[in-house]
Amino acid sequence: MSTTRMSSGLAFTPEKDLAMFEDMARRGQRLAGFSLAAHGWRFEDAEPEDVIFDMAYETDPDDDYLDLFRAAGWTPVLTYGHIHFFKAVPGTAPVHTGTESRLEEALDNRSLFLRYTAVTLAAVLLVVLVMTAVDWPRAAMMAAATLSAVALVYTSFPLVGYHRQVQRLRRMSAVS
Repeated sequence: MSTTRMSSGLAFTPEKDLAMFEDMARRGQRLAGFSLAAHGWRFEDAEPEDVIFDMAYETDPDDDYLDLFRAAGWTPVLTYGHIHFFKAVPGTAPVHTGTESRLEEALDNRSLFLRYTAVTLAAVLLVVLVMTAVDWPRAAMMAAATLSAVALVYTSFPLVGYHRQVQRLRRMSAVS
C-alpha cells in the first residue's frame, strides 16, 4: 500500500522532512518517491527499521560520489532531481560534518533557484505583454495567469527558503 505525506519544504525546513522519513521507517513505511500532484512524499509498506536520514545535493553524481556515502555508513535511498537521500543506523556520523559544506550546497541551490525565478519572471512578463496586446478569451487569460502564478510560486518560494538557509548557515559559521 502506498501512503503520501505532505512535504514541509526542503528549502525551508529539511530537518522536518528527514524526521518524517525516520518516523515513517519506524512505522514500516519506506520512502519511495515524491508526488508532485500531492506535493508530498510517497511511502510504501516495508519492514519497520530504526534508521536516521540525511541528504546531499549533487547534480551529476557518479558511482564514486555514492561510494563515499556508502563507505561512511550511508545507504542511498532515493534521488529526486539533484537531491539525494540516505539512511544509516543511529549514531552514524552526519553526511555533513561541518557548516561549510551545508553552506556551499545552500549557495548552489540559491543560485539555481535565482536562475529559475529569473526565467519564470521573464516568461510571466512576456505572458502579461501578450495578454495586453492580444484580445484573448477570458478563460485563456485566466489559464495563462494561473499557470504563470503557479510557476512563479514554485521557483520563488524555494529561492526565499535557500536564501534564508544561507543567512542562517553564515550566522552559524561566524559563531563557530
